[in-house]
This record gives sequence, C-alpha cells and structure tokens, in this order.
Amino acid sequence: SQGVYCSNAQLQQLIPGFRVEAVDTTAAGDTFNGALLAAELAGADFHAAVRFAHGAAALSVTQLGAQSSIPSKQTVDAFLLAQGR
Repeated sequence: SQGVYCSNAQLQQLIPGFRVEAVDTTAAGDTFNGALLAAELAGADFHAAVRFAHGAAALSVTQLGAQSSIPSKQTVDAFLLAQGR
C-alpha cells in the first residue's frame, strides 16, 4: 500500500503505487515482477518500468484468480493514462 522502495546506483526512492479496491491479491507479486521485467525489456527506464508494474499489479488485485487477473499491456497503458501521473 505504500509503494516500492527502489535502490540502485542511480536511484534511492519510494515510488508510490495506486489505490484500488482489492478483491483478490493472489497474483499481485507475480504480476508486478513480470510487468517490471517486460517493461524493462521493452526499453522503459527503471522509474517508468516500476510505474507500469504498479499499474499491472493494481489492476490484477481488482479481479478474482491468478492467471485470469493479469491485465494486458493495453489495459495497463489505459489505466496509467487515466491516472495522469
């Protein structure tokens, strides 16, 4: 609920997440990690990749189940655009 504390050679900071109405947190961590890696592999800088991962994890907890709760890239992109930050 507080976000993710990130620390590497260039960055030491807390990157806040998104507040959503959680239904099932089963796949939140796996979704976050997969989205973080996918964003980094797609060329996103670290901060943008964490933001994308936060969005994916936030969306995943609003649905029941594990695999069925993992959002598509398009869904995450739309969510992040709606968040405006």
